[in-house]
Amino acid sequence: MVDAGLRPSRRRPLGGFRPIAAARAVVGSSLWRDPIAVGLIVASIVGLSALAIYVHAWLPSLPRLLPLHYNGQGSVDLIGPRSDLYKMPGIGAVVFISDLVVSGVLHRRERLAALILLAASALVQVMLIVATINVIRLAFGD
Repeated sequence: MVDAGLRPSRRRPLGGFRPIAAARAVVGSSLWRDPIAVGLIVASIVGLSALAIYVHAWLPSLPRLLPLHYNGQGSVDLIGPRSDLYKMPGIGAVVFISDLVVSGVLHRRERLAALILLAASALVQVMLIVATINVIRLAFGD
């Protein structure tokens, strides 16, 4: 076992992944009594909701095919249908749910690690919003 700087009494393996146990760990977690954790969760949910609403609002006015990715030289290397923009909120939701589950399991043992995961989830939402805005802006030739 890798020494992560934990007190010897707290060094136990986490065990395998069990979905029902993970859901119980999130619902009954001390995470919900931590105001910083709740704030980060709310920030992620607001960012994810804003991203989904933004994509839904712009989708009808976009061209059928969009440049979705650019290489290092700035030229398009991926073109796809406009409905592929819904992958951005999908990616954000997967990141948020997985970080929430892991944070719920970790919070009682390692509060800082749980908060870092939740902050990373909120940061991912911001990055996805910026990326989506850029894809839509560039679709109109700006």
